[in-house]
Amino acid sequence: MMDLKLRSSDGKSFQDFVSNFFSRLYPDDFIRVRTHGSRGDGGMDGFRPSNGTLYQCYGAREGYVDRIDSVCDKMKADFEAARTSTPAMKRWLFTHNLTDMPRPLVDAYLDVSATGLSHGIEVGLVGPQVFQNLLNELEEEDLEDLIGVRVYNANGVERLPETVNLIIKRVIEEMDAVPPRDRRHSNPPVEKFDYNDIPSRWRNNLTLYLLHAPMVRDLLASFPDGATALIMPDFMRMRYVMRKAEGFDSGGILKLLHEELAGYVNEHDGRYEAAMAVLAAMFESCVIFEDKAAGEAETMQ
Repeated sequence: MMDLKLRSSDGKSFQDFVSNFFSRLYPDDFIRVRTHGSRGDGGMDGFRPSNGTLYQCYGAREGYVDRIDSVCDKMKADFEAARTSTPAMKRWLFTHNLTDMPRPLVDAYLDVSATGLSHGIEVGLVGPQVFQNLLNELEEEDLEDLIGVRVYNANGVERLPETVNLIIKRVIEEMDAVPPRDRRHSNPPVEKFDYNDIPSRWRNNLTLYLLHAPMVRDLLASFPDGATALIMPDFMRMRYVMRKAEGFDSGGILKLLHEELAGYVNEHDGRYEAAMAVLAAMFESCVIFEDKAAGEAETMQ
């Protein structure tokens, strides 16, 4: 779930997330920093006065670097700006959301580390794994506010149909074993998002997990019994129609459908991600929500 939050945040939204995260983690020892006119931010996106730690953020879109040379140059320039403008800085942390660091960026980081060492400044990285490890230090209320984590509800999961739980288990196994097909450059279903008035946060979530939609469809098709393959789509359609009839808006429907599949969340068991993958596949296949063309055809009849 943390991975989703990081990958769906980029640019200013990532900087805002970092500020919120460390403000919660160190409520009396973190200064949020914003730019000030032509002076900018001096290479500083956050600062801890107690130990002289300065945070510099880089939030890449979907966790992948674009324009690598400019990112490398910016890393070096930001460090130099921070070094020359912040005498109290003892530690500089490049804070990022990258799934992997490309080799040119590693080389730039090593250059910055060497420069830092020569000036008595420790240089380090804060990436997805560090954020993940720090989750245990946050209160439950902070987790829900920051990334939507709620207490895992085993009883709710046990009430799901046995085959639905089996499919979720198989999806978890597939996501752990098989890389998703690369669909980063495909266009998200904007027209369907607009037609169903899908909120921005859910557009980001569904777009990200559409990477796994082909795997979910292949998994369902792999069941030798055709009736078994239809259980998940039928279950999701029934739940969608029921929530819609109850008057929930699009965001509320998606939240409730996901919570029912995931049983809320257990950060380390993969069920959150598997439930999101199923939700994205069902959305793309129009099992849940409506397609604009189909809706207009019904209106004309």
